[in-house]
Amino acid sequence: MLENIVIEGFRGFNHIELKDFKQFNLFVGKNNYGKTTILESIFLLIGASNPALPIVTNSNRDLKTIDKNTWSLFFNNLNMDSNIRITGFLNDLDQKRELVIKPSTEIDDPTQTTTDNAKITSDSKEGRSFSLPSINGLMLEYSLIKSKKRKGERNETIVTHVYASSGGLKYKFDKAYKEHMIGVYLDQNKQDVIANFNEIQIKKLTQDIVKILHLIEPSLNSISLGAGGLIYCDIGLNKLVPINILGSGIFKIMSILLAIIAYPNGIVMIDEIENGLYPSSQEILWQAIFKAAKEHNVQIFATTHSIECIKAFSSTYSDNNLAQNDDNIRLFRIEKKNDNYNIVRYNNRILAASLESGWEVR
Repeated sequence: MLENIVIEGFRGFNHIELKDFKQFNLFVGKNNYGKTTILESIFLLIGASNPALPIVTNSNRDLKTIDKNTWSLFFNNLNMDSNIRITGFLNDLDQKRELVIKPSTEIDDPTQTTTDNAKITSDSKEGRSFSLPSINGLMLEYSLIKSKKRKGERNETIVTHVYASSGGLKYKFDKAYKEHMIGVYLDQNKQDVIANFNEIQIKKLTQDIVKILHLIEPSLNSISLGAGGLIYCDIGLNKLVPINILGSGIFKIMSILLAIIAYPNGIVMIDEIENGLYPSSQEILWQAIFKAAKEHNVQIFATTHSIECIKAFSSTYSDNNLAQNDDNIRLFRIEKKNDNYNIVRYNNRILAASLESGWEVR
């Protein structure tokens, strides 16, 4: 699991450090304070084998167009003269992982340079002109460092590229490297939900989902994948019905559970976790997450704007006797003054006391 992270030069962050992550982590703060960027940073850090991830993070923000301005959007203040650096430690892999993201001028054929991939400029002092390649992508350089190497183990450097060419986006990756950490950034994409459902159906774990969804909809008896990618449920009628008709809340909880169960020993990231849920469903949501993630050894990182969600996060953890056995949740409040960030960290005891006293924790 991820213990800490340092983010430098990525999107709105010049520098920010978060530490003491636990299995369940919730980020709060005002709009434009970088909560989503923290999730994206974690997503990038644990995906050393996949150079498409920066494009995925933009797509999740509905930035789907690829043009000459795309690449600067990743850099703090759009400044591509300074590299992005994201560093963290994964304790289960005993691995410090550092990602450096640099602007790239990658071309399809490195033996040829054309004006399609370059712009012409001149140096007035020297009285000469030369070809300066245009930035058309990103180079992602990972350093994977073991703190306690066993005999035969070595540190690794993984370099991948994503770049635009006349044929569309291209990717270059290290074919020899196999990623050992699984990360899922949950955006309720229909295809992802279907893929995850297939995974848990093959493992015969659909009833684990049903047991939890039954707390919201007592008439729910079973779920199954039908034609057209629809997930159907049995609610005691004379035929199955699409689960979507039961409301967005039950679909949201189902999609989160599917991701947790489909990717054991991984990390699941959920932006604005409260969206689509009534306040009365928040405790069921966290009860489901705590139970499923414990059983499948999954680390959770989520963001919220909702005080009801924060209260449910704390009270559900305490009510299920989890707080008596371990100290395994953290709430991080992000504060910002000008361009400087401050992180206030709460364990469950401090969080519960703050909520009871009416202190502002959002």
